[in-house]
Amino acid sequence: MATEFDCLPLKGLKKNHLRQLLSYLEQAEEDEWYYGNREQFERRHAELKRWLEDAVQYAYQDGVRLPR
Repeated sequence: MATEFDCLPLKGLKKNHLRQLLSYLEQAEEDEWYYGNREQFERRHAELKRWLEDAVQYAYQDGVRLPR
């Protein structure tokens, strides 16, 4: 029986954690590194980058805070 993995808790993370993760993705682009199948990696990379960009943008809106 499988356990559904449907959310990631943000408890304890700060806004700068999200920005740091985004910077790792951007550095991978600059260095042009990847692993495994390049096409699949680049697709996942783009999806992660969009998700993190949206998360950072949302996190820095007025009145938004991450859980402690």
